[in-house]
Amino acid sequence: MSYNIRADVFAPALVIVAPTATAISVVSSGVLPITQAGAETNTLAIPTFLGQKLTIFVDTDTSGARVITSAQRINQAGNTIITLTEVGDFLKLEAITIAGALRWQVVANDGAVLS
Repeated sequence: MSYNIRADVFAPALVIVAPTATAISVVSSGVLPITQAGAETNTLAIPTFLGQKLTIFVDTDTSGARVITSAQRINQAGNTIITLTEVGDFLKLEAITIAGALRWQVVANDGAVLS
């Protein structure tokens, strides 16, 4: 018996760095640990490949919120804005296609406010 195991299942996650007022990189899958200190913002472009994964969470919070505006809807309700305010707020997105176009889809959410 043989098994076909994808390399990305066991590969360490790529840590994405996106300071406030910058675009979040979407060239690969990865994790974005956020350290926030005040009112901060980012933008999120559409994904670059089917199955791409992006995990965003608040690691350190001294004050304020991080508001991320997506170029396209991220859930069935059509929300495009993600607001993270507390340590542990967590959002996981995965790239799917809708009518052939790549779109982010929320896979898991714990504490992130979507609007």
